Amino acid sequence: MTVWDEFVAVLVEENELLKELISLGTAKQEQINNAQEVARIAEQEQKILGRLDETDRRRAELFDVIAVGRSLEDWLATLTEEQSAVAEPLLVNLAQNLKELQALNDLNQQLLSQALNYVHYSLNLLTGGEAAPTYSKPGGSAPGRSFFDRKV
Repeated sequence: MTVWDEFVAVLVEENELLKELISLGTAKQEQINNAQEVARIAEQEQKILGRLDETDRRRAELFDVIAVGRSLEDWLATLTEEQSAVAEPLLVNLAQNLKELQALNDLNQQLLSQALNYVHYSLNLLTGGEAAPTYSKPGGSAPGRSFFDRKV
């Protein structure tokens, strides 16, 4: 296998791993209120992220061998038509997958934060609000309790 073939194979693998992460991110979004399922999905994501990290490292090494100190744009300009027809779509897909994954992760982070705020709100309702401080001034009174949650 040539360095070129290996580079193309690594780009294909990296795109497949990103698509798996996108699929898991979408599944996490659907299961956002199921903590056990979200934890299971996060565990799967960690495994894939380890493989992605290794694949990305390998891609960078191969690019350094192929491009020999050139930038991506300069290197793309030196490719034959056949090589360009293979590499450019893979690189465009890689950029699109990364962008989609980042947007999905941002949204999931917001949803998880909202779910956590809701849990805090529910706990405050069930426990009667925040607990009184452990230490207070002698003769002082504990702060008043409110039925309004300031986080939501």
